[in-house]
Amino acid sequence: MRHSHGGQWGNSSAIAKSAAGARAAVAAPLRATIPSSLLISITIVKMHKGLFILLAALAPPVAAGAPLRVGGFVVAPIVSGDATAPLGGALRAYMEQEMVGRGAADGGVQLEWSAPTTFARAMANLKIGRIDILLLVSGARHLPVGYGAFSWSYLRAQPHLAVPRHSMLQAVQSLQQLSGMEIGWLGGSELPEGIRDVPIKWQLLAAPDWQLLNLHKLRAGRVQAVFFENEYSPRYFARQAGVAIELRKLPMPERAFRMAYSLKADPAAIAQFDRVGAAAFAGERFKLFLERYMKR
Repeated sequence: MRHSHGGQWGNSSAIAKSAAGARAAVAAPLRATIPSSLLISITIVKMHKGLFILLAALAPPVAAGAPLRVGGFVVAPIVSGDATAPLGGALRAYMEQEMVGRGAADGGVQLEWSAPTTFARAMANLKIGRIDILLLVSGARHLPVGYGAFSWSYLRAQPHLAVPRHSMLQAVQSLQQLSGMEIGWLGGSELPEGIRDVPIKWQLLAAPDWQLLNLHKLRAGRVQAVFFENEYSPRYFARQAGVAIELRKLPMPERAFRMAYSLKADPAAIAQFDRVGAAAFAGERFKLFLERYMKR
């Protein structure tokens, strides 16, 4: 857009022309180094800033992405539920409060909750993209090929055995004490390092309510103990289901609980979930929430 300056230059037109020529000489080599696409953008803005802003305002808003589909298997009270209803439990309550409740404008996420499945089915669903987020994986940070795992964890827990009251097993000083015992555990899951090499007679259950079924087997005397990667689950069932048990802490490293994601999920949505989740689960915030949740 040209601007007329009228007669304010007086008789200095020759000087003005000389100055303009000098500016052009300096600008030419600089302009040669600027990409043509950037020059076009600069020219558009210079031509009419008002028109550019108006067009941006009239553009349709970017549609929000579909909610991330969340799935998993039961590890109550962290993850609870049955096949007839979406997942519940302390983890969902916390995520609804700290990740969803913030709202999209404040960096929140949108989630759609699936019904619980077996461990094997949950992993298969994650790999083929039927779910986007798996609520619980433990142990090594790196998962098998075909899965993604977030670098942050939301809980660190100590493995325990649940045994009947008045059990002969009063304490576990070495994992070798468990040799030959019949112990219940989750079917389809890899045994934690350390205990997998002990000659235990594992009784594995591949069912959504595997924890409660294993404790029923314990009460019926069909197994001698039930293995748990955390102390919260057996404490929860002992109170909720009236199963009389005692806990034996195992001489094993703590297990880090984290979430996994499908490599077929929207990368931008996963990145947003990663950012919000890392902030929401910083420190021991969820652990404190879980302790309060269990007192309800």
